[in-house]
Amino acid sequence: MTKSLPASPLPLLRLAITGTDTGIGKTVVATALTARAVQLGQRIAAMKPVESGVDEGLAVYGAPRSDAERLQEAAGGTDDLSIVRPYAFREPLAPMVAAHRAGLTVSLDVLDAAFDALCDEREIILVEGAGGLLVPITRTLSFLDLFARWRCELIIVAGDRLGVLNHVLLTVHAAERGGLLVRAIILTTHTANDGAICDATNYDALRALLPHHAIFRFPWVDRTDSLSALAAAAQGSGLDTLLLRETPVPTAPGTLFFD
Repeated sequence: MTKSLPASPLPLLRLAITGTDTGIGKTVVATALTARAVQLGQRIAAMKPVESGVDEGLAVYGAPRSDAERLQEAAGGTDDLSIVRPYAFREPLAPMVAAHRAGLTVSLDVLDAAFDALCDEREIILVEGAGGLLVPITRTLSFLDLFARWRCELIIVAGDRLGVLNHVLLTVHAAERGGLLVRAIILTTHTANDGAICDATNYDALRALLPHHAIFRFPWVDRTDSLSALAAAAQGSGLDTLLLRETPVPTAPGTLFFD
């Protein structure tokens, strides 16, 4: 039996998840963390404030569930989808563009109300963005702005492939200039048969370049529809530390490949 983490009288732990690109496993990691928190007995809520590329009409034909629906299920399935995901747009575009083409404007008041409702009587709130950190929600609001407004600590998810060093460093730089605390960086395995030389060197390189940041590896998971498999991957990757209120401690660099 898995031992539950002790309940804490400390303030709500506010986590935000962003990606360095699209299609790098951000929702998989967010769902895995949420499922693991539930497994540990934590009272967690998860939300995706704005989601694009959602076609509700296809659901009856067995299309994959939306990101927000996955997060809703992982958190226990009790929160109404209207607050887990206040805005959904059909076209797979940046929220600002998708909203404009749909003749709508995303309201910050609506987002704040949904966030506040989900935080009620919870120990952890996890907010997944759309795409990267600077993706615009409106002309004057990016996900960086929203996460800062909600006082979230940032988890950066990055695909372990060529180009990731630049993408991670740019995201860390933007986050910290914007006043966000970067809680962790998670490298995801993006195919079942990775083996490129960049995949073997990126982790050590990031540990050298960002020695004061916690960096994790998240494995390929065949059954991303299985909450137990995702929770096991989170546990095996050491992500339990992200569900505690203490700041994760970076692993000692050791001897790096380019020393």
